[in-house]
Amino acid sequence: MRLTNKKIEKLRFTIFNVLQNVLHWQIEELKFIDNGVNNAVFLIKEKNSGMLAIRTPWRTEDNLNDINLSVRSLKKESVISDHCYKYKIPVPKVHKLYLSDEINFLVSDFVSGDNKEIASFDIGQLTSKLHKIPLDNLSIIGQHERPLTNIISHRITERVNTLRKLTNTNFVISEELESILNTTQTENCLLHLDIRQPNLIGENGIIKGIIDWDNAFIGNPIMELMRISESKEINEEEFLKGYNDTEIIGNTDGVIQSIYRLDTALMLSILFISFLEDSTKRDYYLKRVHFLSQEINNRL
Repeated sequence: MRLTNKKIEKLRFTIFNVLQNVLHWQIEELKFIDNGVNNAVFLIKEKNSGMLAIRTPWRTEDNLNDINLSVRSLKKESVISDHCYKYKIPVPKVHKLYLSDEINFLVSDFVSGDNKEIASFDIGQLTSKLHKIPLDNLSIIGQHERPLTNIISHRITERVNTLRKLTNTNFVISEELESILNTTQTENCLLHLDIRQPNLIGENGIIKGIIDWDNAFIGNPIMELMRISESKEINEEEFLKGYNDTEIIGNTDGVIQSIYRLDTALMLSILFISFLEDSTKRDYYLKRVHFLSQEINNRL
């Protein structure tokens, strides 16, 4: 299924009708600017609030489960963005989460940016700041109060089974992952878990916004650090200088680090086998999966 011009116009008309006649906003301009796999993005100019961005799921004819996931994504982004904004993490300010049988959308500040790369050091500083904000009573939609250790141990098992089917190979992973992860004493924090250049809005190299909280959880910050290290999209050395807390890695058992790395390596292996054609990265992460699995099993 693809987003057609007819679908775009229908979404635009429906959004305009809700903003103008239900919410009684004074809309001076509304135009389509972009879309992803699940969401379309519109830019509006509102008389009192200025330029705003609207994100709305466009796969409304898909099955009910997909629609529910899209709505959950909007709710999750709204809750986390509100929390981060309160503690001065650079996120687009949320103005309205609108949910109905007809259409669902999230309205936030429009944050403009350019294509200049953001320094890994600055990304490290932002990640450190994010990890230090109070949790208060923040509850992550989709986590259902489950500890991250439980989610990751089950997710690794599911991903291992998926990879076995995709590659027709067999490898064994310990069933004690959750109990091992639970031995850490590191304090939980808010984790973004997809920190990379495409999810950062910058201008002249300055971070103006961090977006896309679909992968976010509350848990051990080592999970975030290992994901960044394993995915290799950010210069790790410069990132850690900005993060300025390498002791947290030194004080964490190596097997715990390897388990969190394995979760990322499994995800990337499946990604490059099933969705993105990149044989070099596919082979690299398959080797990483086998290496990390053996390393974990040997330590137990």
